[in-house]
Amino acid sequence: MEVDSANSRHAALLKRKATDSINEILNYGQSSTSPQKRTKKTAHHKIRDIDAYKKIIKTYKAPTWYGCAVTPRDLADFGWACVKKDCVQCVECEQYLNTSLPNICKVSFNVYNSSLQDIHQKLTTAHRTTCKLRTGAPPFRITEPSSKEIMEGVQGRLTDIKNIEEDEFKVDIPSDLNLPKLEGVSDKFMYVAILGWFVSKPKRGALIFGCDYCARELAIRTGNKFDAIHNHERWCPRIDSDEHGETSWQSDINIVMNTKNYFPHHNKYHGSAIYREAMAARRLLDNSLSTIISPSLITPPSS
Repeated sequence: MEVDSANSRHAALLKRKATDSINEILNYGQSSTSPQKRTKKTAHHKIRDIDAYKKIIKTYKAPTWYGCAVTPRDLADFGWACVKKDCVQCVECEQYLNTSLPNICKVSFNVYNSSLQDIHQKLTTAHRTTCKLRTGAPPFRITEPSSKEIMEGVQGRLTDIKNIEEDEFKVDIPSDLNLPKLEGVSDKFMYVAILGWFVSKPKRGALIFGCDYCARELAIRTGNKFDAIHNHERWCPRIDSDEHGETSWQSDINIVMNTKNYFPHHNKYHGSAIYREAMAARRLLDNSLSTIISPSLITPPSS
């Protein structure tokens, strides 16, 4: 009896150590500091000024901007607003930067690429040395938005839909897409809004679709189809993908619908072989009849 008891205690000890090791692997790369210290540390992170970005990005429109190999997003990240053709100005230190490039049909690729590289370098060096924007803006998502923040943004883009009839435009919604619901809002309007588009009807017979993140504005005749994904500029933050291929708008839907993965995506090992093996080992422990793992280590906290 004593031998059986000693064996049980030994097995329990081994499982406890295994559980601790697995959780250490699964949580590797995350802060191990206390909640108070994490909160204090987070407060020092720079948060992206989305309103300032939107204000700058709106300056990149014809007739002052006709496109360039350097994207408006690249320029806006460093505070450069378009002021005239081939010329941008920092909104903080007011320095100017020439963005003109040689005609690629008249020069060699080496000359063209050298000129392009020079502009990219000057995104930083053309600022005054004391300018706070010379280091560039932080990522759009240091932390994920809350469901409330996402839906407030969606509702803000739906303010003009009361003047638009359901059949005034067509849109293809993926059949497997589960969209949030709002009273009085159809899936069609919800889909374009969650993708970052606002819709207005300035005059009879036409609709205007606009995105604040890439400053794209498109007019379509009523009754025509609108592609809510591919009509964004290729560099638009709304269609950014993370390392797992999930776009910003898909992430927003998952957050609102509460289907976001419990293990955070910034985990260094997420999706890797070692992560899968650790998860398999955890499942084996979970299925053990004599497991002593705390339920709080296995199941996500209730929201």
